[in-house]
Amino acid sequence: MWNIKINNISQGGFAPAYHKETYPMVGNKNQAAAMVSCDLTNPSYLTQGPGLASVSPTVNPVGVIKGILKTVVSASKTYGISATKMYEITPTTVVEKDPDSAITGGEDVALYGDKLLFSHDTDILMADNPFGNANENWWTDVAGGAALTSGEPHQMVVAGTTGLMAVLNGSVVASWDGTTAVDSAFNTQDVDITLVSQVWTRNNFYFAGNKPNATGRNEASIFVWNGTATSWNNRIEVNGKIGAMFVRNGVPFVLYQKNISDGAITLGYCDGNVLIDITNYEGSLPAYYQVTEYKDHIIWASGTNIFAWGGNDLALNTKIFQLGVCGAGGLANPFGVPMTASSAKLQKFSGHTVTCSWKSLLFDVTQNDRRSVIDKIRFNFEKLVTGARVDWILKNNQGTSVNTGTISFTLDGAKTTKVFDMKKPTENFRIELNWANGSATNAVAIKDILITGNTI
Repeated sequence: MWNIKINNISQGGFAPAYHKETYPMVGNKNQAAAMVSCDLTNPSYLTQGPGLASVSPTVNPVGVIKGILKTVVSASKTYGISATKMYEITPTTVVEKDPDSAITGGEDVALYGDKLLFSHDTDILMADNPFGNANENWWTDVAGGAALTSGEPHQMVVAGTTGLMAVLNGSVVASWDGTTAVDSAFNTQDVDITLVSQVWTRNNFYFAGNKPNATGRNEASIFVWNGTATSWNNRIEVNGKIGAMFVRNGVPFVLYQKNISDGAITLGYCDGNVLIDITNYEGSLPAYYQVTEYKDHIIWASGTNIFAWGGNDLALNTKIFQLGVCGAGGLANPFGVPMTASSAKLQKFSGHTVTCSWKSLLFDVTQNDRRSVIDKIRFNFEKLVTGARVDWILKNNQGTSVNTGTISFTLDGAKTTKVFDMKKPTENFRIELNWANGSATNAVAIKDILITGNTI
């Protein structure tokens, strides 16, 4: 007799190199071969990922909101920018500000002291906080800076509250210290590099740039700058292309694609003068405005998918998983509930998605050239409530169904466990969970799965 128990299921995440084959076998029992929108942020169970609800009014934003301040600027209030408009954002509303402004190419938002700054194409708009007295050409008309380079990322980062503000501008970085604008405070010394992301931590700025910042092979660099030197203090060379950087607890994380990646994107972190790899995922690179935090995890956009990395507790290991979906614009979490922007609307996490599935590794149950019979499968889960449902299937590596079943409040009431008896011969199998027929309000949360059988 044999048994396979998949426990600690929310602590598994994706299996190593999960994307390289359809039925992988490498990894721990609780790791996944594939998943779609699964929430693994609770250490006790796996459940449906977050759904999305529109922030009212849905018709207000014009175009995709790109930059969203990662923090609040006052109680329950922050700001964002789309290509042509600025917005005041609360947990439940999004309101256009200064409809008479004529900006184009809106990019990023920063708070400098009590002033709001909005970068847009070749200039920076300054306004009071709360939004008022806007000057859309403040950078060139008041600060005295030269026009920014059109078409380049213009992310703005402030060191502290009113310290030096750095503005990405092609291969150089402009700055503002509250008094003086400097057009080239930092210079990469390489006109072919495009700076695409920056962070400030450990009393240094970290600038990430790509050369040539195009599809195909790139040679990236991370420049470490103390804010006073004319060029970089340290430089980390990266054999690939960088998408975004993000600081968590003083650690600068980097999302990049290696030139030898075989389609994978890598999450790593800067340690001194080297970049240390953490994990890989299959997808695409986020931009600087598409990374934030959620429930002690870093989350980021990969196309229209959201990936997450982290641990459920300091005593637990980290893992990577696909949490949910997002729009093409900004991804931020200023109010404790992530917000994502897509065409003509801003949405936030709400409820659960039913477009959710999870697939285990493939388990080989042959022994000494003998096949096996699966006798039982037992699921433990959180107490079922009205509407909760998940369907499951056992499938072999030929794609053939071995057995199927359903766990639901309708069939099982307020149960927390269910056993399915079967006598099904097979050489191998994997478990596939699907919440397509479930509830967007009341989810099924799977705690562990036990499969028992015998060889024949």
